[in-house]
Amino acid sequence: MSDQAPEKKRVTPLNLLVAAAIVIVIQLAALLISQQNSSLYTGVVASAGPSYAPAGTSGVGSALNALLLVGFAAALTFALVWLLRRKMVTSFKLIVFGSVAFSAFILTLVTADEFAFNNLPLFLEVPFSFGVAGLIVVLIGYVIFVKNRPWLSTIILAFVGAEVGSFFAETLSPWTALALPIAFSVYDIYAVFKGPLKALIGTAPGIALVGMSIKAGEFTLGLGDVVFYTLLPSLAIFRWGLAESIYTMAAIDVGMVVTLFLLSRRRLLPGLPIPMLLGVLVVGYYLV
Repeated sequence: MSDQAPEKKRVTPLNLLVAAAIVIVIQLAALLISQQNSSLYTGVVASAGPSYAPAGTSGVGSALNALLLVGFAAALTFALVWLLRRKMVTSFKLIVFGSVAFSAFILTLVTADEFAFNNLPLFLEVPFSFGVAGLIVVLIGYVIFVKNRPWLSTIILAFVGAEVGSFFAETLSPWTALALPIAFSVYDIYAVFKGPLKALIGTAPGIALVGMSIKAGEFTLGLGDVVFYTLLPSLAIFRWGLAESIYTMAAIDVGMVVTLFLLSRRRLLPGLPIPMLLGVLVVGYYLV
């Protein structure tokens, strides 16, 4: 995450409150999505197994699952840096669009179909579901290829991030869902201070952040931050209940506010380590 203004740090109580409110709205949206899609995802996991478990669902297997996904994310980020350094902007945008749009279409189709099935006449279910999913993809393409409107990009990507966080929470094994935030928090420290994310933003910030970040008031949050800020509360409400989810949200949001406050001393900070440390401690308490 970063401060929006290059010339001046604007970390104030009001800005922190606005950022926290935006994140809370996104987290609550993820909880609503989780509640709506819970029965469908439960059935899918029961019949086909977890959505991502190449190394199994044991403690060691969950750690390996997380490391494999971190390795893939690192390789993709290095590839994006390579493209930007060679001024291959169109190729860069195509990869970003493809990766975001694919997930957005599939998960929005599921979410819209569940909503339509439960609330709309039967004859509207298919056109509504495909229409909403298609519209999300079109809007993602618009902000990436045509004109980046921060407010529109924030709404669309916040919704997609909430969907992804909810999906992981309900379809991963609990230990893998807990291992992912830990592994990505460690990678986030490296990526922001020394690794590909620092290089990516330093090469072309105006291009690199489009389609991969949202504005939370004066601050910029990565799409990955949004996913993990919603994953743990969604996991808590899915496994235990609303009270446990609220406690998890509170822990994550306190960690996020602390991280944002620290931006008064630095321009760029990893958005995951402090919030995920607090969130994982709360979820880990319930899990054991």
